[in-house]
Amino acid sequence: MSTDAPGARDSVQGWRAFPRSPVSLPRPVMDAFEAFLKKRHPKATSRRIDAATADLSEAFTEARGSLPGSYLNQPAVRSAYLAHFHPQQVLRGIAALGEVYARASARKLWPQRAEGALRVADLGAGLGAMSQALLCRLARGDAPTSWPEFVLVDHQKSALSDARELTVAVASAVAPDLPAPRVRTAVERLDRWVSRASRSGWRYDVILLGAVLNEIQGDWQPLFASILELLDEGGVVVVVEPALLETSRKLMELREFAKDVGTSIAPCTHDAACPLLATRKDWCFTVRPAVFPRSVGRRAAQMGHQSAEVRFALWAFRPGPRAEVRVADPPARVVSDPVLRANTREQLLCTADGTLRVPPLRAARRGDLAGPAAAAAD
Repeated sequence: MSTDAPGARDSVQGWRAFPRSPVSLPRPVMDAFEAFLKKRHPKATSRRIDAATADLSEAFTEARGSLPGSYLNQPAVRSAYLAHFHPQQVLRGIAALGEVYARASARKLWPQRAEGALRVADLGAGLGAMSQALLCRLARGDAPTSWPEFVLVDHQKSALSDARELTVAVASAVAPDLPAPRVRTAVERLDRWVSRASRSGWRYDVILLGAVLNEIQGDWQPLFASILELLDEGGVVVVVEPALLETSRKLMELREFAKDVGTSIAPCTHDAACPLLATRKDWCFTVRPAVFPRSVGRRAAQMGHQSAEVRFALWAFRPGPRAEVRVADPPARVVSDPVLRANTREQLLCTADGTLRVPPLRAARRGDLAGPAAAAAD
């Protein structure tokens, strides 16, 4: 990524980043995943899973179009996905939802209900990674007294059956004393379900979209606009997508499409126009250090993949009256790696006033928040 973003300014003051700790799966959750794998796929040996994982990884990275839309309905493929890719998806979800929940709660933007449980719709749920990540996040800190109600929507019937059982198992793993959450499933194409939900007047407090918009050909805006209509007052939508240039830029464009009718909660530190959209080669994504489960890390290393971090593009949004930005919030976000420009190494920050060039920040990764060094020292 270049730091030659149009309008980028050179900093005249010192800055510091606020690095984040590694994200990890709670051990009881990984135990629940492994127990489910053994129960549902008793013939899935380590060698068979390794081979199927390599094949599936190649299909994801080189020939995604060759995968049938119902690939998770195939037991051999689903067992490999469950063993290797699903824990990583949950890790990404924990990282993303952790940021969203913390920043939304600090600004009093996380949905609250006077009566009854929060209503969560997980669209394109697959094996339920986003719902399970939300359970992990809600179980941190103060012990939860109740769970949200979930509806998991996907067109792959057998995958949804697994997703429901896995979600209940994760809830039991992170809070064994709580009653299991209510988890319903809907086997239906996403656009058809959204249309039916709209006609039926269904409303949700949180809508999760995990790695689903990238599978939609063409413009995302019409479907997204329909999804926003399913949010109850004060509701939030959270979108997590692969950290790829085309996908991330389409998510940035989606933010631009909606920025005047609500509040961006994360990853943005402001509601101004996205300065990176002015270029064709820059894109916004998050890199978070992560502790992989041992078997997942081993396979990732064997395939030459990242085994100590997760990457994703994120956007969380609340439609309605725009919320005020908290003055105490760090005003910038790291949006580049350190690069060499005019014989000087520098890094790019995103602020409400546009992009800012600064000397490389110590231990900073893409997605970290940053603030003036003097203010951080006070």
